[in-house]
Amino acid sequence: MLSSSRAEFALRDPSALSALLSYDWRARQFLTDAELLGEGRYAPAVEGDAAGLIRPLHRQGFIKPLHGVRPHGGRMRLWRLEDVLKIQIVSDLRQISDMSVNACMRHLRQDEGQAMNAALASWRDHAGAPGDHCARLRLRLEGLPSLPEGEVLAEFAHCCVARFVHRNRFDVVERPAFLA
Repeated sequence: MLSSSRAEFALRDPSALSALLSYDWRARQFLTDAELLGEGRYAPAVEGDAAGLIRPLHRQGFIKPLHGVRPHGGRMRLWRLEDVLKIQIVSDLRQISDMSVNACMRHLRQDEGQAMNAALASWRDHAGAPGDHCARLRLRLEGLPSLPEGEVLAEFAHCCVARFVHRNRFDVVERPAFLA
């Protein structure tokens, strides 16, 4: 969605950005800080400690925020859905491993990010799909002596994305025609 020239214009034009932000984040596929972290009237989009992950992930180039212009001047930080999904995968990996953010990032990058990229590319497949949220895999991974690798890592990333999409109910939001 944000790769088009219309979207780039919306980030530079305060009135266009305001109009875009009036839609649900699941429809526009990018989030404000408040939507990501669950501030104010918003429920947090990411399960776990997203606030503690943003800075180290950004510093290492794992995620990169967009910046939109506010109506009264200044900039606001916005997050692509792909980056939010990456935050969720790191959060889940930290939960099962108790490792540092940097160690989790290095582990996800070991296969050049192929497992994570495959999971991110197929996130739309999970909208509206009921599921067990990959509970069997999660139980199998709890207390493992080492981090998942290869096919297990790909399955883990896939399940993190599926849980995120199902938990945030992407199936109940219709995309406006101009965002399609």
